[in-house]
Amino acid sequence: MEDRLEKMVRDLIARYVDAKPKRISLKLSDDRSEIRISGEGLEESLEYSLTIPFTSFARGVIEAYEEVYGKLRVIPISLREEVYENDKVSLDLYPTGSAGIFEVFVSYKEHSKKG
Repeated sequence: MEDRLEKMVRDLIARYVDAKPKRISLKLSDDRSEIRISGEGLEESLEYSLTIPFTSFARGVIEAYEEVYGKLRVIPISLREEVYENDKVSLDLYPTGSAGIFEVFVSYKEHSKKG
């Protein structure tokens, strides 16, 4: 079941990666899950009548970004927070279990071309 949910999240996020969202969040309430994707000119909210585990959500988001931007390395920040990054993108994963919210803050690294 978790693999199916991870794939569902990965496929959903993959549709939005090119739009360069700045924030992707999962909010849990009762037996429902809401995924919000926001950024410049982007505001999407999708509800599901099932519970998406934080682990499946995080893995799905990371896999979607790795498909486009390449392998990400993990940098532990604190007990709950981790950053996944490479030279193109950074995903700051911050779960708040007590509030039922998992936030992913995305930043894109611009490269200037020298010539």
